[in-house]
Amino acid sequence: MRQNPKESGTMTRAINDFTFDDIFNLYYPRCILFATKLLGNRWDAEEAVQELFINLWAKGKLDTINGSVKSYLFKSVFNICIDVQRKNKVKQKNETDAPEANDAAIPFNNPLLEEELEKHISDAINQLPEKRRQIFLMSRDEGLSYRQIAEKLALSEKTVETQISRSLKQLKASLSEYLPSVLF
Repeated sequence: MRQNPKESGTMTRAINDFTFDDIFNLYYPRCILFATKLLGNRWDAEEAVQELFINLWAKGKLDTINGSVKSYLFKSVFNICIDVQRKNKVKQKNETDAPEANDAAIPFNNPLLEEELEKHISDAINQLPEKRRQIFLMSRDEGLSYRQIAEKLALSEKTVETQISRSLKQLKASLSEYLPSVLF
């Protein structure tokens, strides 16, 4: 009779006595519950646990691990969840640092004022030097990152960042009488 990997004590013994499927079937639901508690989100929890088991399967890591199956799996889930939380914080920071243009839009009740403002914005953008305008539009209209723009135009990321910063300063100066300062 095969012994439960939980009771076997060591990963090596569990690997010898059990298949990957046995370990997966026993620990997957438990790991999901643990990850859900850590992340507070079932979707992210499933992604984290699936990543763990895919890595175990694809890289054959089970053969090289010593120690308790349970301890290894839960410590791995914990580490993956920490990485997910770190990535989510960076993503949230990037979203708050660079809100979409539509998020900052001012609701107008007067279509004529809105049309006039759009014309002034368009004129101000057209007054930018050609390369700066191209970089600015790639960032704002196409939604490309600094890295993507740099790769497409064979420039450094720092150059792209500088050009966008200069574009914003120039647009702020050109549009200062039309827009409240809180938009810039």
